[in-house]
Amino acid sequence: MDITPSIPNPACRFGGELVPDKTVKVWKASNPKGYKHLFEQRAKLVPVIRLRKNIAADSARANVESYPEAGSFKGILRRTVQIAKRHRDIMFVDDRDVAPLSVIITTLASRSYEWCVTNRDYDNELDLLFDVIRHVPDTIEMRRLDGRDQWFIWNETTEGENFAEKWNRSPERAEAFFTWHARFWADLVALEAASGLDHLGDTLKSLFGSRPSNAAIDSLTERVSTARRAGNLHVAPTVGLSVRALLASTSVRANTFYGSNR
Repeated sequence: MDITPSIPNPACRFGGELVPDKTVKVWKASNPKGYKHLFEQRAKLVPVIRLRKNIAADSARANVESYPEAGSFKGILRRTVQIAKRHRDIMFVDDRDVAPLSVIITTLASRSYEWCVTNRDYDNELDLLFDVIRHVPDTIEMRRLDGRDQWFIWNETTEGENFAEKWNRSPERAEAFFTWHARFWADLVALEAASGLDHLGDTLKSLFGSRPSNAAIDSLTERVSTARRAGNLHVAPTVGLSVRALLASTSVRANTFYGSNR
């Protein structure tokens, strides 16, 4: 647990605080409560997923149960941040001093998520994840001052807090961030192209480590196997495998492992 002494900041209209900076020995603006509230408001934004709408419409025409609304939508931003941080941890396991700060990843991802869900529709959650990551650097401000690049990632809930201030003292931090972002994007593209559970599992392990990757693959395998044994696994056009019957879907028979499906 991080504990930081603070005093009220009368100049902050968002109810922010002043916290001590031991390096320069001054009080600096911050607003952890306001920051948390802003993140939570962005996390509540619900994206428009075209695929889900199409499936529900097709199901209604076929007189079958409507496709259920997914409560997982409320967690997309949090999961995106979690995935990004995990990738950061694996990439910088031997060079933690320049690893992108969590507050920077969280801030930029939440801004990107807000822009994406406000301005675009998506075919599925994965497309949304890709777009959020693609636009992560968009709100970083760069100015050329005294012959040097100066970086600014402002805390929107108070005045004067720049999350990128360490970049301006140590330019290698900025370089590390953009290198990480380019790698993360390339790794996601490679992950999307992975085919087969074995290849998918190996790719996941290289990006996020063995424990979460094994858990994800085991969960996926068990869900598909359970649905298949129960006769609830189907293949639908444009959708692929589904654990419920959709329009024009075909049931996948249970495998008897005797060389044929009976």
